[in-house]
Amino acid sequence: MKKMKIAALLGAGVLTLSMAGCSDIVKDPNPYPVPTKRVAQLDADMTIDGKFDEARWKESRWLNGVDKINSKQFADITFTTSYGTKGVYFGMKVEEHGTNIWVNPDRASYMNSCIEMYMGPSEDTNEHRLFEFDFLANGSYTSKFRYSDWTEVKAPVNILPIVASETIGGEVNTPECTGYIVEGFLPFAYLDFVGYDVSDPQNLILGIAPVHIFSFNYNGTNTETDRLWSPWPGEYLPNFNMWDPSTFFRFGKSGLISHKIIVNQTGSGTGTVQEKSGLDYVLSGVDTTFVVQTVNNAKVKAITVNGVDYMDKLGEVQGEYRFTVEKPSQDIVIDIEIG
Repeated sequence: MKKMKIAALLGAGVLTLSMAGCSDIVKDPNPYPVPTKRVAQLDADMTIDGKFDEARWKESRWLNGVDKINSKQFADITFTTSYGTKGVYFGMKVEEHGTNIWVNPDRASYMNSCIEMYMGPSEDTNEHRLFEFDFLANGSYTSKFRYSDWTEVKAPVNILPIVASETIGGEVNTPECTGYIVEGFLPFAYLDFVGYDVSDPQNLILGIAPVHIFSFNYNGTNTETDRLWSPWPGEYLPNFNMWDPSTFFRFGKSGLISHKIIVNQTGSGTGTVQEKSGLDYVLSGVDTTFVVQTVNNAKVKAITVNGVDYMDKLGEVQGEYRFTVEKPSQDIVIDIEIG
């Protein structure tokens, strides 16, 4: 025992070690603190927990869409962004009908129920700064960047994204689960790390295509039969191209960049005026077609859009009228007379 005690004294230097009891241990007066995991810093008003209970979500403009396999299998999808001083916050909600929510951590993320977000600066017309970011239903994520090929982003831990989710109806991989709600955060430092210009972050416009993946089982790995990769944004964007962020939905500091639709109807007849996909807004800079349906063979007698006569732009096919507003940049005010 004496030899062991001497060896300990020599090896430890100032540390006195005794086998007799704890009372002989000398405590370091300046202990090194146990390091905690460094994570990206959020804005003071935000918590990433899969709940939309912060004020910024109510102030954001949301994209609303439907992703359809068929009349019995489809998903209602909402998506938005909000910028803080630290980075970009993402909010999304997916409710599936006629399908289940599956997440298997032992297979590729793109086989699981998720939003596979493609994102790039909205001015880019090719994929050289394109993200493929998978927000999985269980709150996990994968982040790939289009360098020469899809490559996982390896960044310092203190600027990595933060993601959390809540499920709808029950836990993932159970029959009760019908959807998921996801909150995500990408720090501006993370975007700067991969080459985005964030010198004026509040004016950064992002092109985003929130592609949706239906997963059909827990174990499958066949991309043709065990999942459906659905580029549903193409149903709403006339020039949609998966490799061109300038053709994606455009998002900014307050969410979807869009404009209101205001319809003022007069005349003795009745009818409806709707954006062709059923949206209650127009997408900024995207050609938008409207459909006018009248009742009892009533006719459109006059129509203006923001004060401009549109009668010459109105086409009629089988009692249904259509017209297109090119690249809207403001609220759309439609004055229509039906008689």
